[in-house]
Amino acid sequence: MAASAGKKEAAWPATMARYERLEKLGAGINGEVFKAWDTQDNLIVAVKRLSRSGDDGFIISGLPEVMREVMCLGVCRGIPSIVQHRRTYADACQSETGDTFIVMDYVGRLNLRGYMQRRVRCRRPFSEDEVRRIMKQLVEGVKAVHGVGVLHLDIKPENVLLDDGTEDRKQKPKKKGAVEADVGGEVKDDRIVYKIGGFGMSTKERGKRQPEVIILTPYSAPELLLHSREYDDRVDTWGLGCIMADLLSGTGASMFDGESDIEIMAKVFGIVGTEGIKEWSGYSGLAADQKSKLPGKGGVSRLRHKFPSRKLSSAGFEVLSGLLESNPEKRLTAAEALKKPWFHNRPRGFAGFFKSCVGGVLPET
Repeated sequence: MAASAGKKEAAWPATMARYERLEKLGAGINGEVFKAWDTQDNLIVAVKRLSRSGDDGFIISGLPEVMREVMCLGVCRGIPSIVQHRRTYADACQSETGDTFIVMDYVGRLNLRGYMQRRVRCRRPFSEDEVRRIMKQLVEGVKAVHGVGVLHLDIKPENVLLDDGTEDRKQKPKKKGAVEADVGGEVKDDRIVYKIGGFGMSTKERGKRQPEVIILTPYSAPELLLHSREYDDRVDTWGLGCIMADLLSGTGASMFDGESDIEIMAKVFGIVGTEGIKEWSGYSGLAADQKSKLPGKGGVSRLRHKFPSRKLSSAGFEVLSGLLESNPEKRLTAAEALKKPWFHNRPRGFAGFFKSCVGGVLPET
């Protein structure tokens, strides 16, 4: 939920004096993100403002939630595919109700959702080779996050940022409005680096029973949609599978989009089936009212029907179906997914064959 339309943006506190606000980049349920100029480091940065009052229409982010996010970002420091944390500021003048600001590296002008929608408008669907390159970067990033003990819990296209190397972060924009102009500009597709951000729901807590995830999206794993507290790293790989499906479908929208949790569940289990989740050892521990939400029909997966061999190779489908396995115990981890042949195959088609034959250059994987 965003702040009410037309509402004047609040001034930043004195603690943020070194940052000159340039443009608003976007907003989520608990705050908004700005492009800003760091007057001390002479660098463009991204500033995330988190509401601690809720008066502006955003969900309140208390100090414990902010510290959890900052801690997770801290342990992810140095991971190349993660948006890097720089500093955190709390409004000291209003310690109980003031906003909190998280300063991050500025990555680029687009997120993956915007990029997918742009490709739809340009009628340029992603090839399987392009999907493989994107997914390899994302799976490697998630593997690294899991390697330091962090669960992201909100893997979705909006939290994947694109850096195509066309923006100079050490050059202050000459005028405001540059963001809107840049978003419509040219993107260097072959130079894009994908970085994972959006750690607002992340956690480092581990145990058999985790905190219940209240905020659910079309990228939430089946066990989360059923309000289970027995989940692990594989809730994130489910989100990766959803992104892979979105890239392949070429619509620019989420494959499991819905207006409510019930609608999302109906779409999820209508495609991946209910057999897997019912075989899960944690299924028996679910509340009866949650089990009753499962559709009565559609036990068998229809995923291959959705992505036939003309659209996705058998090696690619092995990865997709492994990520979108409704039984968490059988779902691929990031490390397991990266070992699959698909991520080591040569590009398909004549272009890939030609490239591999000229000058002895090995094709990209």
